[in-house]
Amino acid sequence: MVKLVGRLIGFGMFMLVFGCAGAFVLLVSLGAVDVRALLPGASELPPLSVSEPTRPDFSVPDVSIPDITLPDNIDPSALPDLSELPELPQLPEITAPEVFQPGEPVVLARTVTRRPLTAQVPAPQQVSAEPEVVGTNMFYAILMALIFGATSTMLGDMLRDEEPRIRAWLRAMGIDGIFEWIGQVFNFTLGRAVQRGCLTLPIVVAIFALYGVIFAFLEEGTSILTREGAFLAVMMAFTVGLVSFSGDIARRIAGRIWHRDSRFQLYPINLGIAVVTVALSRLLNLSPGIAFGTPGGAEVELPPEEAERREAILALLEMLLVVALGAAGWAVSGTIFAALGTTVDGRVATLVGDLLSAAQNAGLAIFFVALETAFFGMLPLAYSAGRSLLKWHVWLWAALFVPLAFLFNHTLLNPQSGFLDSFMVSNVRAMWILLFGLVAVTAGLWFYFNVLDDVLQEWAGIAPRRAR
Repeated sequence: MVKLVGRLIGFGMFMLVFGCAGAFVLLVSLGAVDVRALLPGASELPPLSVSEPTRPDFSVPDVSIPDITLPDNIDPSALPDLSELPELPQLPEITAPEVFQPGEPVVLARTVTRRPLTAQVPAPQQVSAEPEVVGTNMFYAILMALIFGATSTMLGDMLRDEEPRIRAWLRAMGIDGIFEWIGQVFNFTLGRAVQRGCLTLPIVVAIFALYGVIFAFLEEGTSILTREGAFLAVMMAFTVGLVSFSGDIARRIAGRIWHRDSRFQLYPINLGIAVVTVALSRLLNLSPGIAFGTPGGAEVELPPEEAERREAILALLEMLLVVALGAAGWAVSGTIFAALGTTVDGRVATLVGDLLSAAQNAGLAIFFVALETAFFGMLPLAYSAGRSLLKWHVWLWAALFVPLAFLFNHTLLNPQSGFLDSFMVSNVRAMWILLFGLVAVTAGLWFYFNVLDDVLQEWAGIAPRRAR
């Protein structure tokens, strides 16, 4: 009885703190509470705006124009009398040509353009170095590591320890068959179809093409039926295929080193996950949106006695190779950005601009798709690479997750806002909703298994049916 009362008091205190924190975030996001008014020197600070700040457009390099000041000691009497000068003949109107003449020098910045989807992804030179922004995103990265690590561990332990009761619930409600069917759907693969036969390549190409079409909807204002939309779908299909195969290569190399058999698998259910994430991106006005998709990967047969350790090693190699691919794409975009001030001959300016534009857009797309794939893959959810690493060594997972989460926050989630201003950014709002929702679900399950169920059994005499 004393233990149960202690749990009730502890849960009540937790819910009080959790509710206050949630109310604070909600009120600040809605503009109902201006935290700056409570700070010293609040009168000198501008109030928080309820509207979302303007999204950064990184497609045009920053050009600073020096200030020109005139001296104050000009004597007007020393200037000539312009009225005594003869009238000058009227000059003909001069207009700049819309098309550069052959041989005329052209700055690359005028011909290299970004797509709307990649225009909101910064090149390495465009990343903010303001201490307020850097500190905010580091705080968010550490907060993510703490919440995701703690909740995933608690959920995993509860689902393992309380599996008999969960099965009893499902049987009592008559929906145990539905959950078994859902599990079969998630575990279904096209492995046999792609392992042999003439349909191997067409199936793989069709899957990647579908991913390209789905992720093309992340770019607002572009129809997939237009020429630009088709180019975007091809670029995204190429990007998803490249990122997906990079992880597959890492697992196959490790399998050969260990002399273990491996086979390529395709997961059709992940297409549905991609559709849901793209729809949420458009609904929540996320920028550039969620482009997380793993169409398939190599499954390596591991001995049971070494399965946990080797699966963690495979996850580590996969994440490192995906990050290296994203870094390569980002380096390409940075190299092109550094060359935007270069002049080229007008006769080749259009061709060079088109080639560099394609390379820059592809490099930035590879960067943000690889970064999101690595970040979401490192979340310690069931069957993810992050889960394998967390079970193997929690500190290794934290040492990898925090820098990855910081880069994700600093380049994609919140590239320009400090802590208070970040509450007005739709990306950050979605992050807070996810974190609070995850904590609420975990706390609710803990409350039932550790408090409510004991109350029903000890005080009301109601005991749930156990799984046989």
